[in-house]
Amino acid sequence: MRATTFYPRLLRFLRPHRWRMAGTIGFSLIASALDGYAFALLIPFLNALFQQAPLPVRSGWLKDFLNWTIGALLDPAQPMVSLRNVLLIILVAIAVKNLFVWLAGSLGAQLQELVTRDLRDALYTHLLALPIRFFTSTKVGQILSRVLADTEQTKSLVTEIVTRGVTAGSQVVIALALMFGISWKLTLISLIVAPLLTLVLQPLLRRLRHGYRVLRNDHGEMMSVMQESITGVRLVKSYGAEEYEDRRFLGASDKYSGGLVRMARIAVLAQPITEVLGMVIVAVLMWVGAREVLFTQTLQASEFLVFVAVVMRLLQPMKQLSQLPAVAQNSFASAERIFQVLDHPTERALDKGTITTPAFRERIAFEHVSFAYDDEAVLSDISFIAKKGDVIALVGASGAGKSTLVDLIPRFYEPASGRITLDGVDTKQITVPALRALTGIVSQETVIFNDTVRANIAYGRAGVYTDAQVEAAARAANAHEFICELPAGYDTILGERGARLSGGQRQRIAIARALLLDPPILILDEATSALDTESERLVQEAIDRLLAGRTVFVIAHRLSTIQHASEILVLDRGRVIERGSHDDLLARRGAYFRLHALQFGERERPVPA
Repeated sequence: MRATTFYPRLLRFLRPHRWRMAGTIGFSLIASALDGYAFALLIPFLNALFQQAPLPVRSGWLKDFLNWTIGALLDPAQPMVSLRNVLLIILVAIAVKNLFVWLAGSLGAQLQELVTRDLRDALYTHLLALPIRFFTSTKVGQILSRVLADTEQTKSLVTEIVTRGVTAGSQVVIALALMFGISWKLTLISLIVAPLLTLVLQPLLRRLRHGYRVLRNDHGEMMSVMQESITGVRLVKSYGAEEYEDRRFLGASDKYSGGLVRMARIAVLAQPITEVLGMVIVAVLMWVGAREVLFTQTLQASEFLVFVAVVMRLLQPMKQLSQLPAVAQNSFASAERIFQVLDHPTERALDKGTITTPAFRERIAFEHVSFAYDDEAVLSDISFIAKKGDVIALVGASGAGKSTLVDLIPRFYEPASGRITLDGVDTKQITVPALRALTGIVSQETVIFNDTVRANIAYGRAGVYTDAQVEAAARAANAHEFICELPAGYDTILGERGARLSGGQRQRIAIARALLLDPPILILDEATSALDTESERLVQEAIDRLLAGRTVFVIAHRLSTIQHASEILVLDRGRVIERGSHDDLLARRGAYFRLHALQFGERERPVPA
């Protein structure tokens, strides 16, 4: 993506704040005009000091303008009065100029922060709308880096272009107008610096653009390492891997810092190059100007001194303008990463479904469904029917495709071939929100948010359910008793990832959440294997209540919990190798029998002839 394409896209974020941008530009122009006017007033001041005619002897717009603004205040017969009047006007001009500088700076600060906020909000909103596949293929640290660091860095485009760029640019324009009013010949000589700077700085800009793009990725990798080690700190400590994780982070941090140092060395070259070239131009100007004052006498000494002062004053905004592309390269790299995410199609954009009010009456059917992830086959030719009220259990070794199979039901992923139907209707014809409204999920990794118990149970629908409904769901999930023992009951903040709760308590909160939603289709990744006996009993009772009257897909880890399933599917390497009831599969003495024997210590006995 070319840098020039960023600006039109950023305009969408600038448009709501256009009055702030207009104010910033307008106040900057007024401040620059007053600054130039204060410098122009030095001409009558120096002339009066040197006991010459206060205004320039040559005709032109500058003489006419000075005569119009302060001519009445200048008296050649009273030089001290003229000096006093000019000084007072200079002081007023500088005071008013700085008022407008403050106004422009205040609006500019608001502009950049509000644009950054809008950009960050848009990115986060878009992220939530992206399909699951994006999150499984992108590291969490990279996502956090784009939402937080890249949006913060991108605001430099607004800062540099609108605030500093406009301010410096207006100063340059006013200074050039004043310089042309004094001497067009000297001004043309001074303008040589602009094309020289552009030519010299181009190789630097290309290197900076590439280097900053690499740096943003390195920053994301550093955040990924930190996020992994912090979220997995229990595992880190239990394995004594602190030194290993320390080396990982220090390596990523060193790589990022090394890149920053390299980029800084390149970026700071712009300033000395600009200053050296600028001083060369100033030296040439002083030589040529001195000849015009001393020999040709086409220029007054006061005009020449003011011209030199304006040129010296011009170096600072010229320096800022020359550094602007170098500074902006980092923002270009960040903006590129942001727009890569914003350009990723959302689930709604990919969703071709048109049915918004589906109803589940009879059955869900998998018809020769296959799925591949990154060209790697995960499921192959899966076919089965789940009637309303059935409990379909999925068993098999890790990596057999159980989780992927149930992820196809709410359309977290789409089948590569075949189809899944709901009462004969292909689920692709049903909109994603409508389909997921029929589906509830209780995952093995229970997600608890840093919020109240009530907000966690009524997650996403806090204003929909009454307190009585939330409490009823908690009672059905065997959670009400321990919730009442918490410091603030249902208003207790549970902490990040539910740190205040045990594993069994977190699981019962998740079951209460699903009971409150009351979905006709339930996906249950059984999570009782890591619980103690009492917690397992309470969770299993809650699960039994949750299953009642629903069509359930159970990813089974403990085979004892699925003995009464309507049908058990045994998966191996993405294929269904056995299916049937618990008793039928044991009688076949196949793969299910072997799994059962491993869990319960049974020995395989030969089948009687």
